[in-house]
Amino acid sequence: MMQRPILIIIVGSLILLAIGGYFLWWPEYQEFGDKKLEVEREDAKIKQKEEYFSRLESFSDRLSGYNDELAKIDFALPSEPSIAALFIFFQKTISENGLILKDTNLGELFSSEIQGTLEERIQKMPFSVSVTGSYPALKNFLSVIYRNTRLIEVNSISFPSAEEGLFTFNLALETHAYQQKSEKKEAEIPE
Repeated sequence: MMQRPILIIIVGSLILLAIGGYFLWWPEYQEFGDKKLEVEREDAKIKQKEEYFSRLESFSDRLSGYNDELAKIDFALPSEPSIAALFIFFQKTISENGLILKDTNLGELFSSEIQGTLEERIQKMPFSVSVTGSYPALKNFLSVIYRNTRLIEVNSISFPSAEEGLFTFNLALETHAYQQKSEKKEAEIPE
């Protein structure tokens, strides 16, 4: 008879243990599974971001090999153009080629409003110069302008009749600059 109460106690304990496990441990196990899935998702996001930054670093390394070419582009299409530097360049080039600078007109400079598209953000800077000299000197001057890495276009050349073998050449020129947006946005990182 003694065995029967022990058997009842064992069976009752097992039933209580099963019920306790179901109500106490099972929710904890479910929560553990949910947390594990959340950690795996966050881990996948971190790996994706690491791959993104790795690709950016790779692109940066590849671009660093093109520093000379990028510097030429920055010079040809500066983001902050210097009117003084442009004027000094023309003054020096004109005198080196045997011409005399008579007059300059910088015209309308860059607009202060920055548009959205790339074509609208490449600003034109029209200007004109008036020089006196011979035709061969003008020809040399124009070849130097066209060989220059800065984007300078000669739109028109006009000249009246010559005085004592010297001409007064009126050149309508144009250069460009890339106007960047002043507000800097953070680079978007993929989720």
